[in-house]
Amino acid sequence: MIKSELFFAIILTSHFLIGQVKNDSPSVQDLDFFTGKWEVTLEIYDTHNPNTDPIFVEKGYQVSEYELNYKGIPMFVTTRGYLEIVEADEKRKHLMGRTREFQESIRYGKFESSFERIGLYSNWPATGIETMTYDSTSRMFIIRGNLNVQNNMLERYVDTYSFNEDYTYFERTNIANFSDMPITEYNLTLKGTGRKVMD
Repeated sequence: MIKSELFFAIILTSHFLIGQVKNDSPSVQDLDFFTGKWEVTLEIYDTHNPNTDPIFVEKGYQVSEYELNYKGIPMFVTTRGYLEIVEADEKRKHLMGRTREFQESIRYGKFESSFERIGLYSNWPATGIETMTYDSTSRMFIIRGNLNVQNNMLERYVDTYSFNEDYTYFERTNIANFSDMPITEYNLTLKGTGRKVMD
């Protein structure tokens, strides 16, 4: 009788522990601070020519919100943005006023055991496929991804968001390597900021 009671207690404990693990696993709700409207500025650099000034600057906004419910719980945070080129170097003055839109959807992928982000861009005929870590201690997103580019080349990149203490401002840096560069060489591609203007 004691053995069966002990066995029953072990089963109950194990179910409790498994439940605790499930409840503590990451979810897209961990990124609640990222929802809302953000004013953004992006400086775009020539990755092949490091230590030079930006080739152009974009300004606009992005809105992040929950999407795609499963059993009443949103599975994604999707960001839709609108940007316009407001400054450009002499070679790219013809791009002034160009606008573009983008959409980036983040979920927690249980198969990958990490956050994932999928990017779609109105100005670029390829899809960004990325893995993402979120460190709440340092208040950072670190996103690693690949993007197909012209002439059958591949762009590999690391996109980092650093948030302030109350998550109302971020600084963003993107470094990249193209397949016509040495494999270990990653240069600045983008620097930007975001300021939350609406929850």
